[in-house]
Amino acid sequence: MSTLKKSLAVLTLATVFSSGLAFAKDVTVQAEGTKFDPLIVNVEPGDTVYWTNMDIHNVDFKFQPDGAKDFKSEIGQNTSREFTKEGIYLYQCDPHIGLGMGGAVIVGKPSNLDTLKATKIHGGLGMIAHKVLKAESK
Repeated sequence: MSTLKKSLAVLTLATVFSSGLAFAKDVTVQAEGTKFDPLIVNVEPGDTVYWTNMDIHNVDFKFQPDGAKDFKSEIGQNTSREFTKEGIYLYQCDPHIGLGMGGAVIVGKPSNLDTLKATKIHGGLGMIAHKVLKAESK
């Protein structure tokens, strides 16, 4: 095999093996008063979401794809979560959900969209679910 062919083969393999790492991204959601900004985050499997400015807030996931691990952060702690399973994840700030403080993370293809449509979610989290369904119908 010529040196050029060997170099191309090595370059191709390096690109294939590193491409997954190159595309993983970090997204930041900031607590601002009694809302999260942005409200809805779209990421891909392998991406990480960071929640900042969490002095009196937390994130508590109340709806997520089957098989996803439960996640609830401590109040007052900035936190992060890597998302590996595709689907829609809804979360709330426990002390402030009555004021509508919550959000959504949509990972890849929302595999649990039909489940969300069939689930009756009330209160502040229900408002967030409604916004997600509206965004996904576009």
